[in-house]
Amino acid sequence: MTGPPVLWHFPISHYNEKARWALDWKGIPHVRRALAMSYVPRALWTTGQAKLPILHLDGQAIADSTRIIEALERLQPEPALYPRDEAARRRALALEDFFDEEVGHAVRTAIVGPLFAHDPVSAGNVLTTGMGPGARRAVRAVLPAFRAFYKLRHGIDDAAIAAAPARVRAGLDRIVAEVGPSGHLVGDAFSVADLTAAALLSPIVLPPEFPYPPPPQHLSALRASLEGHPAFRWVVETYRRHRGTSAAIAG
Repeated sequence: MTGPPVLWHFPISHYNEKARWALDWKGIPHVRRALAMSYVPRALWTTGQAKLPILHLDGQAIADSTRIIEALERLQPEPALYPRDEAARRRALALEDFFDEEVGHAVRTAIVGPLFAHDPVSAGNVLTTGMGPGARRAVRAVLPAFRAFYKLRHGIDDAAIAAAPARVRAGLDRIVAEVGPSGHLVGDAFSVADLTAAALLSPIVLPPEFPYPPPPQHLSALRASLEGHPAFRWVVETYRRHRGTSAAIAG
């Protein structure tokens, strides 16, 4: 594959936002392609797994936002997302892993779980943001099956929905515990830890730079319960200071 990198992504997904932000932070011109819900066989064919984002870079298809950032650091080390100091780098990667595994899934569950329970049509609309009217119609046509598939795939059940708000708050608490005088989670510079924490919490915080429409009103109570938290403002400020402009190009 020749030409600029191509990112297969879900516009609304916070894990995909993590990959987009890394590309934009490094100013790497790239093409974004929002795949419809038929993405599963395409993802399986190219990477052997069925999740987005997938970055096509130098003839290689790279799945998973963490591996994408790792590849971008090798491709273009500056501006760096990995601290140069080894101990600081280990800490930044550990925080990336924490927010990926402990917070990102809870954010998804806290938003999509109640939507599927109370307004499944809106849930389908949220998940097809940026995919065009055809994708939205297709999801509506098979909505009961799609809801069951999505919830099973992401482990969204009553217990997970009940636990999700506390896990999101624990993520905010972790930011307060880790942030230093510089306003960063590791050292004095923006790193993969800051990017990951802010990107994965952005669908709830909804900073002004958040690039897609907010979810419907079922999110408002959760958001209101958290907006007084100091880390809520930290996410807003991190977006303001570091989100920058898009490096996406037509293609």
